[in-house]
Formats: sequence, structure tokens, C-alpha cells
Amino acid sequence: MKSPAGLPVMRFVAVLVAFGALAAPAPAADGPLTLAEAAAMPYAPVVMVVDPVSSLGPLAAEPQAVTLADLVRYHGHPCDGLLVAAAGIAEGLKRLFPDGVVDRTDLVAAVNRSACYGDAAAYLTGARSRYGSLVIDPSLGDEWIVGRRSTGWSVRVILRAGFKPPELAGMERELRAAACPAALIAAVQGLQRRFALAVLAVPPDRAFEVRPLPGFPYPTAEARPDTAKRACGRVSADQPRRPAPRGNE
Repeated sequence: MKSPAGLPVMRFVAVLVAFGALAAPAPAADGPLTLAEAAAMPYAPVVMVVDPVSSLGPLAAEPQAVTLADLVRYHGHPCDGLLVAAAGIAEGLKRLFPDGVVDRTDLVAAVNRSACYGDAAAYLTGARSRYGSLVIDPSLGDEWIVGRRSTGWSVRVILRAGFKPPELAGMERELRAAACPAALIAAVQGLQRRFALAVLAVPPDRAFEVRPLPGFPYPTAEARPDTAKRACGRVSADQPRRPAPRGNE
């Protein structure tokens, strides 16, 4: 399968990652995590996905790349929870889709109550709470469960020990209970930033343990209704495409 740029999928991903590493500025010395420095890390995830071409339409013939920039626009800010969850879920998706292209109509997922983890899971997998395909399980820790409906297989992705600063959770609780202490805000931001960059600095198999599961360990509903005709055949790559809208530069 080819990417939108005409390159093989895995090579296209490598090009995107390499471009980010060359184009983004060096990490800041201090302060909150930035998208530029996260995207420049050597193992910043890029996930190739396919979706229906329209509501009640077939799956697209070509994949599109989902990057950290897309996730940040959806979530609202770059943070350790969003980026670490994205890296972990991306690693799990590689096991479920060994050809490198993720069908977002074919997935279910489970996360804890973290807004950051939930947004990463929803965006990367297409699972949604309102359709019963995104499960919120407060007992889950720094882990994510992703299942592929068509194969019946799931994976449990677990953050390995040693990456998350042990003092971070306590400092975040202290900050939530406080007013606006500038020093504590800065200290929490610094820990969050170092945590996220540490995960994105190493190969994913060093940061995450992936356990195959012969099934998804939660009840789920039917697939979302707008994907009902996903199997009607894919749109031909030779079909004429609409021209891009004109700019006003």
C-alpha cells in the first residue's frame, strides 16, 4: 500500500519522523512541554489510518497520516498523558495491524478516567464512548487495551516501570488542591515534560510492554452506524479527485 505521497507506508512514516527531527528546534531548557520538541523526538508516533470516504461510504483506498500535531489540535495542548498514551497505543496498533495501516472502523479500546488517555485512544482508534466502543475503566493504570473486532484479538499495552517520575502523581494532586502557586506549576510542568520526552526518546518496546489478549475483556456495542457500508469496496485510487480549494494569498 502506498501513502498519499506515493511512498510505501513504512517509508513514508520514516520520512515524516525524519523531517520532524530535522525541522523542529532543539528542546527548551525549561518550561512546559511543546509540540515542536515532542515531534522532533526520534520515536514520536505517526499512525497511518484508513476511514470511510463518507458517512455510509466505503473505506478509502489510501491511508492518511495521524501525527502528534493532529492529536494536540484535538486535545487542546501537548501534555505527558496525551503523548505517552499516543506512543503506547501506536505500539499496540502495530501488533494488531502488521501491514502498518490501521482501520479505525474496526477497533474498540479501554482506558482509565484520564481525559488525556481517552482523547488519544478516541482519535487514534476511532472508538467512542457514546457507541460503546471506548470503555472507561477506572481500575486501569498507565495502560491501554485495544481490540480489533474482525480478528477477535486485543492487546494490553503497559508503560514500563522507571519512566514515570514517582513523585509526579502526588505533586499533581497537590497542585489541583492549591490556588495558583507559580513554583509548583513550573515544577509539575518540568516533571511532565521530562516524562514525555523520556518515553519518546527510546524505541517503543523499551517503554511499553505489549501483551496479546484472545478477546476484548469488556462488553461492547455494535460498530458506529456511519461505518455500516465500510465493506462495500474501496474507492479506486484512479477515481478523479476534487481539486484543492484556491487560496487568497
